[in-house]
Amino acid sequence: MKILKGATVFTNNTLKKRDIGIVGQKIVKIEKDLTGDEIDCTGLLILPGAIDIHVHFRDFSEKHKEDWYSGSRAAAKGGTTTVLDMVNNSSPVTTYERLMKKKRLAKKSIINYGLYFGLGHENLDSLDKVAKKVCGFKLHMCKTTGDLLLTDPALQKKAFKAVKKTKKPIVIHAEDQKTLDNAANIHRKRTDHLAHADSRPRLAESKAVSYAITCAKQSGAKTHLTHISTRLALTRIRKAKQTGIDLTCDTTPTYMYFTRDNLEKMGAYCKMNPPVRTKEDLDSVWESVKYGIIDIISTDHAPHTIEEKNNDFKTAPAGIPGVEMRLPLLLNAVNNNRLSLETLVKTCCTTPARRFNLKGRGEIKTGNYADLVAVNMDLRKEVTRQDQVTKCGWSPYEGMSLKGWPIKTFVNGNLVYNFGKLYHNQGKDLFE
Repeated sequence: MKILKGATVFTNNTLKKRDIGIVGQKIVKIEKDLTGDEIDCTGLLILPGAIDIHVHFRDFSEKHKEDWYSGSRAAAKGGTTTVLDMVNNSSPVTTYERLMKKKRLAKKSIINYGLYFGLGHENLDSLDKVAKKVCGFKLHMCKTTGDLLLTDPALQKKAFKAVKKTKKPIVIHAEDQKTLDNAANIHRKRTDHLAHADSRPRLAESKAVSYAITCAKQSGAKTHLTHISTRLALTRIRKAKQTGIDLTCDTTPTYMYFTRDNLEKMGAYCKMNPPVRTKEDLDSVWESVKYGIIDIISTDHAPHTIEEKNNDFKTAPAGIPGVEMRLPLLLNAVNNNRLSLETLVKTCCTTPARRFNLKGRGEIKTGNYADLVAVNMDLRKEVTRQDQVTKCGWSPYEGMSLKGWPIKTFVNGNLVYNFGKLYHNQGKDLFE
């Protein structure tokens, strides 16, 4: 039996001085004074391995930005043991053949994973063919890569009804295309950095969220709104939840740490969709995390190279890396009493596992998989470019001094990250 020795363990929503016994892939004991093959975790805090429900690990023709090997290593360094990967590849995952091709590429992952399937004009009547092989379905209410566009309200309603039959979550990128088009036309001659934010206004998100809520009510589909960024959208989500519909949402550290001021200073290194918002929106995001209106904190890890980000601001791609920085940012928030440890575990581990039916994960308890992260809550480090594992080679959080860092990461009982060293492991497709 492998023993994680001498740590404080977050189990049953409390902190306890316990050893963790692991046999094979699973936790078999959580007790004091266990004996076996010891791994010293003295002074560390052991949490469930984090689950990131929204990443873009690229690969295919964009593997120069990230691939499944580099992305999974970055995730492991950041204490993440499972990722759910989005559909926005250069050939979007909207067919069975593309899904299976991506599953083959994903075998390079050193952590657990699941894949989404994209909803398009041509595939709404054939979702049952792929339902068991995916973690959920992605609906874009605005323009994105390839054939992933469903701006027609009638088709959007059809998508909700089609996904309802599969019993899987429908995950929504909620920005209203007409509102985006109107704003883009108004600001088309501007070249300043804030033009990007103004061309994707807050109203676009809140209008799309309202319509998605309507579709969720009418269809009964298991609905999840991703990367929510505005106060108005969160107000509408809070009211909708009070009616009892099957609705959850997430945000990302981006909208917890950056505002329009950062976009103005950082340019393309802070350019993403939806864009960063106002200080009022940022404060509302933090409050919504605290009170459970926001259910999950994901990353929307969307890496682009330094060369691509250094292009003309208007043509530079939107998206930033984040998968290896989520836990350090949030652990720092715990140390600063801005976030409770219970909320961190709930939003990054427990709720993602439950919402996406990742059985045996997201909690430290006997019988569960040994997906674990041991963190040093007292370690303070500065975020540096040279420490980044992501293939894109940079972080928007460079220069920040953060207290609380992952030290060891275990995936299915195997040590994959230890004090700066990464080890080979065969990650598991959780939706084979």
